[in-house]
Amino acid sequence: MPIETLNLALFSALNASTDAKPVMIHLAIFVANDLLYILLGLLVFLWCYGDLQLKERAFKAVALTAVSLLLGYLISMIYPHPRPFVMEVGRTLIEHQPTASFPSNHMLIFSTIALSYCFAGRKLAGGILLGLAFAVAWSRIYVGVHFPLDMLGAFILALFVNLIGFYLWQHYHQVFMQIALNIYRWVGKPLLDRGLIK
Repeated sequence: MPIETLNLALFSALNASTDAKPVMIHLAIFVANDLLYILLGLLVFLWCYGDLQLKERAFKAVALTAVSLLLGYLISMIYPHPRPFVMEVGRTLIEHQPTASFPSNHMLIFSTIALSYCFAGRKLAGGILLGLAFAVAWSRIYVGVHFPLDMLGAFILALFVNLIGFYLWQHYHQVFMQIALNIYRWVGKPLLDRGLIK
């Protein structure tokens, strides 16, 4: 079976049907749109109020995610695969710009962060985040803005970035963290002086 045919078949199986229950639709829209902001808010909280180890893990996750998103953007320019609603397939439940669908930015963010925590030895946190990443993958297909291969491609890219990042972090994490902390102390000095962040 050609890969594009398999992609369409999997999409048809996972996309919301016309008789989908409202509770499933609302859950999928929440996971597809809003869970990202909760995750990013948690990382900001860990950086602003955590100890050095928590800051380091949060910073590493964000730094690797930035690399993943940059690579994902370059891939989407080289291979601008259309979204399902552009191809007029399936059911679309949320509004979205007709940008390239491969790889999924949402899946890139969640899977890069999840794998970053897994590679850092935080198995529980990494496992929970991986579960959320797959929930996001399902939801973005369910609401009709991505194909399954968009999610698989994003996960593979996140894994690649984390493999390289693991090696680089082992050798240069002190340099990276010192630069990040210096910038943080300079930008956040008023709040740090008042004890509002640490």
